[in-house]
Amino acid sequence: MIHKLGYGNWDELKAAFRTSPLFRFDWFVKSRTTQELARRCDTLIRLVERENQEYDERERQARKEKKLAKVCIVFGSELYAMAVFVITDLKLVL
Repeated sequence: MIHKLGYGNWDELKAAFRTSPLFRFDWFVKSRTTQELARRCDTLIRLVERENQEYDERERQARKEKKLAKVCIVFGSELYAMAVFVITDLKLVL
């Protein structure tokens, strides 16, 4: 509801809770003060931001590991090609 009413409009949020049919029997929410609603909303927003930050960090790390794996595959195939070349070159010398 904050996305509709705007952040900081705690009195309007409290009124929306009181008139909403979704919270008709939720006396805990209906009995909260505007300060308690504000504190709870701030806590929930911080938790969501932290979760998104952790998700972004995991995604960044996965992209980094994928890029590193591609480099290792290319580097490994170059080493294999060099080893085959050296072995065939040694057979020619012998």
